[in-house]
Amino acid sequence: MNILITAGGTTEKIDSVRSISNFSPGKLGSLIAARFAAEPAVDKIFYLCGTAALIPPSEKVEALHAGSVSDLAAAIQQVLAQTSVDIIVHAMAVSDYRVKTVTTAARLADSIVTDLEAAKPLGSEAAASTVVSAIKNAAPAVGGDGKIRSDVDDMLLMMERTPKIIALFQALSPQSTLVGFKLLDHAPLDALIDAGFQVLTQNKCSFVLANDLRDVSSQDAHVGYLIDKEKHYTRYAGKTVIADAIVSATMNERRNRC
Repeated sequence: MNILITAGGTTEKIDSVRSISNFSPGKLGSLIAARFAAEPAVDKIFYLCGTAALIPPSEKVEALHAGSVSDLAAAIQQVLAQTSVDIIVHAMAVSDYRVKTVTTAARLADSIVTDLEAAKPLGSEAAASTVVSAIKNAAPAVGGDGKIRSDVDDMLLMMERTPKIIALFQALSPQSTLVGFKLLDHAPLDALIDAGFQVLTQNKCSFVLANDLRDVSSQDAHVGYLIDKEKHYTRYAGKTVIADAIVSATMNERRNRC
């Protein structure tokens, strides 16, 4: 049996020396991998993780580091193209946005003024559209992979959405048992369960672990709700307990398929 686990957080470059990260030490992902490694039926664990993530100490684990969302997508595609994977646990904190352009307030203002003057006269709707276009196409303050000077004032980061990594799994490995994760911040329980179940149905997961940021720490403190396809859920407390629950649920699901 082969397992694929993502853990830790992604990092998106601003320039050659700066970045924006989704901080996660990958402790839960590491515990899940270690728990799978203890299963006699498990032969190999592909552990795709952020550069600073914890690595589980097992000979069954092959750690593959992925910095950015693009790196992670490439690593997933490589593994799933070469290997049949039975269970996928997507526990990584993946950035929803990456840097598209780095500019300054002055350059952005110049771009907006230039575009508005070139397009006169305009109604309010057309003017708004022109401003949006100018913002999207603002001249960058740094080109390529260079370093932004430290004396630049009013730096602006133009962000763009990253592709949803979880969507890759169903496309590339539809036969796998997939576990997704959903994190909210100070949400009511009903809203948390609804959001987790939406992730499950949209991505054809077998299970989703829904958790709230207020109930998660870098230590063992962690409360999560494991949701199944019937929208039944069970509350688990503690990273070790959650790891055990995910491994047990997915292994049972695979056995029931046989």
